[in-house]
Amino acid sequence: MSVNVDKRRLKGVTAAVTTTAAFAKMFLPFHMIGSTAIFAAASAIGAALVIVCRRPLFEMAGKVAEFLLVSAGFYILVIVNFLILSRPNVPTTHLLGILVFHALFMVFGFATARSLNVLLMMLLGAAAIYLIAILNYAIRFGDLEQDGYLHDVFGFGDPAVFITFHQNIGFVFGLAVLAAFGLASRRIKKIASFTVLPIILLFLLYISSRGALVAVVFSLIFWLSADLWRRSHKLALIGVVAITLAVAIASGLFYRYALHDKDVNARAPDAISRTIREIQNPDPGLRLQIWARTWHRVATEPGKLLFGRGVGIYPIDEGSGAPDWLLRPTEGSKNYPHNVHLETLYETGIVGLLLFSILTIMPLVWSLRRWSAFSSVEKAGVAAYVFTLVSSDLSGTFAYLYLLQFFLAITVGIIALKRMAEANTFRETTAAPNANFRVLQVGD
Repeated sequence: MSVNVDKRRLKGVTAAVTTTAAFAKMFLPFHMIGSTAIFAAASAIGAALVIVCRRPLFEMAGKVAEFLLVSAGFYILVIVNFLILSRPNVPTTHLLGILVFHALFMVFGFATARSLNVLLMMLLGAAAIYLIAILNYAIRFGDLEQDGYLHDVFGFGDPAVFITFHQNIGFVFGLAVLAAFGLASRRIKKIASFTVLPIILLFLLYISSRGALVAVVFSLIFWLSADLWRRSHKLALIGVVAITLAVAIASGLFYRYALHDKDVNARAPDAISRTIREIQNPDPGLRLQIWARTWHRVATEPGKLLFGRGVGIYPIDEGSGAPDWLLRPTEGSKNYPHNVHLETLYETGIVGLLLFSILTIMPLVWSLRRWSAFSSVEKAGVAAYVFTLVSSDLSGTFAYLYLLQFFLAITVGIIALKRMAEANTFRETTAAPNANFRVLQVGD
């Protein structure tokens, strides 16, 4: 009994440490203490704990060999692509950063899948700390949004830092919503769906955290669609098609309206006004202009369509210089297409995009096949992956978005554990008749 308790504690501690490492560089209070030191310490301790737990992790890995094969194929392509197309212009440390940190956080995610309750509770805890800071600022100074941007609610004192708070806060709150749905009972979920959830979504709209707002809505739609898929494949497909068409039509109508809206408030901080201003503004640094410019290059240079231009080349083409790895970011590291799939197409071509798409979609297909066997906690883990995947296509970069690899590996780890449980059940059911047969032989 004590051995099992110790194993559970070890799994919980490992999940707590690996989650801390994954969020160390983005959790705002850590920046006041020293996020780099926390990141390094948590990563080192997490790696040591993973080594201690290596046997069950190896067993899990054996159940998802096809994922490991696709993953290996994709990263081999990244290496070859870099060596042939990028090396003369991009530091080798950029490639090393991709390989080291992506591998590290995929291993961390795999280990975290063994104790999802700890992960979800930590996500809720992070959101609670953010909420306390926000309420404290609101009580002391009033409106959070003044002069068209979210104010320094954490007291950093550097405008270059707190001007992007809305993205960070939205990301943490979005994951906390999914964590709460995973840990709550069915009755509480129904109550929260009509009370707390609308308030959080309105708050995200208020602070103009558009990426998190879209990501959390898509994650919940995926969750509901998967629940419906379990009951009726036909109804689920009809629902997805209907939602897709509705979103496409609404987006088109909104875009046409935004182009001709002359009464938009030039300083309104809300998400709708900000989006309208960005649609009307030809500033090349805005996201829509970045996407249009990147896609134009892809479409007008067919000779580079198959294998791309080289890993890390995008910021060089933009005139920002070469990027470098996480521990030594450069000006070029800040310049990226804000869409991880578009960036993959631009730098590694159709071949890279195809492998990356298979890598990211495969766990979702596996999840749908076993959705009825998932607990609410496991469903929340998969939904968190959907959240990070959607976020990465709205404001992500391939080289530094290791949270995507973290939650990707969590989802794959959930599948591996389910396959292990199914294999154990199969062995037990096949062993029982044989045991009964031997007993009958002895009785005869």
